Amino acid sequence: MKALSQIAHALRMLSGVIVVVLVLITGYDVVMRYVFALPLDWSITISSVGLIAIIMLAIPDVSLRGEHIAMDLFYRQFSPRLQRIADGIVAAAVFAVCLTAGLVSLNTFAAFFGAQIHTAGNFNIPVWIHYFLVAFGFLTSAVTIPLQYVLQMREVEDR
Repeated sequence: MKALSQIAHALRMLSGVIVVVLVLITGYDVVMRYVFALPLDWSITISSVGLIAIIMLAIPDVSLRGEHIAMDLFYRQFSPRLQRIADGIVAAAVFAVCLTAGLVSLNTFAAFFGAQIHTAGNFNIPVWIHYFLVAFGFLTSAVTIPLQYVLQMREVEDR
């Protein structure tokens, strides 16, 4: 579990580095576009991949730490037993959604990888990169979210 947590943390740090890189690219593109009238051909394409990477690489660490958005207006009113039941239902539902979305994305990734389809425009990158990142994010979430639930239940039992 410690190794998974370290990997998830490293992916979150990589996500942070990508944020900084995208800010620099966007700033450079704005200067080149509006000061020198020489827009970058590649900035929008790289930014689209970067935005997907930011989200999908950070999800495992966010879910393991339990730092995701929680809707707890009614949840706080539940008894501890009912909270555990609700947590189990939510973890199972999120697992099912993440697993399904991850497998669909993985299938799409394989199709685009096999066809070697690239983005349109002057700066072409393989489309499969987008779907690989989405599949990676959802499939790692399908692993980390149930693990976070199990760890949370162990903490409750240890109290």
